[in-house]
Amino acid sequence: MKIEWRKYSIKGKEIEALVTISERLDRWRLRKLYFKWKKLNDAIKKISTRGINLPEAISENAFCIFFPECIRVVKLKQGKCSYDVLNRKTGARIQIKASSIDEDLTSFGPRSEWDELFFLDFSEGDGSFKVYKIEKESIYKHKVNRNQTFEQQQAEARRPRFSITENIIKPIGLKPVKICKL
Repeated sequence: MKIEWRKYSIKGKEIEALVTISERLDRWRLRKLYFKWKKLNDAIKKISTRGINLPEAISENAFCIFFPECIRVVKLKQGKCSYDVLNRKTGARIQIKASSIDEDLTSFGPRSEWDELFFLDFSEGDGSFKVYKIEKESIYKHKVNRNQTFEQQQAEARRPRFSITENIIKPIGLKPVKICKL
């Protein structure tokens, strides 16, 4: 993988972004990185109550390998970027959330914006992952506690947290759009 500045047109607006450009051996490289992370995570869990999160550099780049119309956005030249990936064909800004355990706890920034949201389930521990497309309404209208929805917490500049697996995927029987293996 290499990282370069590139220009894109998103919904009629020109942006310049530092993006990850895929190369021929990237799937192999990510697989190697995934298993190095897994080995470290397993060792840490032997001496601690919790492990370390799956790095976004692995999950976001893995998504782009299996969805080649997408490119990982590292940062924008101007302005802030709350999305992770850009669909070069449609211009959709994509947020990627991932978990390596069965019961995730996913958090969102108070100003998170995206056009599409995908959840990557790496819980098998073998380098495979299920990709779920989560509809915006399922997130924004979700009650994160007894009194507030995701949308209400964001309006208060708070960081909504909840399990996408337990609160969205399982209750509605959502099926993955793709199953991938590094």
